[in-house]
Formats: sequence, structure tokens, C-alpha cells
Amino acid sequence: MMAVDGADPVEYSAEHWKATTDLLSAVAAPSGREAALDQVSTFLRGGNFAGTHLVASVVVVDGDGLVLLTRHRRYGQWGPLGGHLERQDATLSATAVRELFEEAGLVAHVQPAPIDVHLSSYPCRTVDDPALHLDVQFVAVIETSDQSLVASEELTGLEWFGADDLSALTPAAVELFHRARSAAFPR
Repeated sequence: MMAVDGADPVEYSAEHWKATTDLLSAVAAPSGREAALDQVSTFLRGGNFAGTHLVASVVVVDGDGLVLLTRHRRYGQWGPLGGHLERQDATLSATAVRELFEEAGLVAHVQPAPIDVHLSSYPCRTVDDPALHLDVQFVAVIETSDQSLVASEELTGLEWFGADDLSALTPAAVELFHRARSAAFPR
């Protein structure tokens, strides 16, 4: 794994990995995502985290059920806000709170239980070659989507989506939309 000029290689403490393992051990897999959580659990039990990046993502849902998604400059598709856990972040949910403010200028309570998890390999801002990323996804609920949005330079779009807007999204983003709304408004 080769570091990008000016970027620090990602290294996490044993406490970060333990907190991540504890968090994911305490949650039930979202419906249809059992295999993904099993894959992550197997990875975490293996204990070989060298070169793996910890990422927290957050999807914001407003009181009317609109879902805030972003289009990241690097990837060009709609998805959650988020980014790498940094040294000052105590937890992945704290990372989600920080990223929500940095990328959209929003302050919101992030629900403590993750709504999904992804283990995949891709290049990012800190390495040229693809690196394994463990992305833990959270949801935050705000009262209204009337707040001003301030997209960071990393983003090419920041938009509220309703149920009538799903044709503009990839199947993965549609699934995320429904998962976030279900977590925000459990039955």
C-alpha cells in the first residue's frame, strides 16, 4: 500500500479495533445483510487489521422521511456522507458526527446502532492502490430538511431524496434509502 503524497498512512489503535468489534457484535444484521455482517465478524475475529481503513458513514433522514445523500467527487454516485476515523475520534459514531458537519455543515444526533456494514477494497485519499475499508453506516434524524446545506469540496452534490426520486439512484443507494428510513422510523 503506497501512501499518497501529503497523506498519513492510516493506523488505528487496538482500542479502536476493540470498540468496532464490540459495536458490531452487539447489533443484529439488517434484513438481507446477514452475509455482510458475517463476513465482517469473521474478519474481525481474524485480528489481522494491517492496512485496513476504518470508515464511518451517515445517512440523514428528516421528519418527513426525506433522505440526504451526497455525490462524492471521487466516486460520482449518490451515497452516504462519511469518511475515515481519525486519531481524535473516540468512536465510529463520533467520526460520523464529525463527517456530517465537515461535509454538509449539519449538526445532528447520530443513532448509536449501525444500520449496515461494508467490507470492500478501493483506493482513497490516503493511498494510491486499493485498500481494504471497513465502512460502518449510521443514521441521523433531524426535524426538518430546511437547514442550509454547505457541501464540502469533496462533494459534487448534496441533495434530499424522497420516495418519488429513487429513479435517480443506483440500486445500492435505493437500498440505503430504505434502510435509513426504516431505522429512523421503526415500526
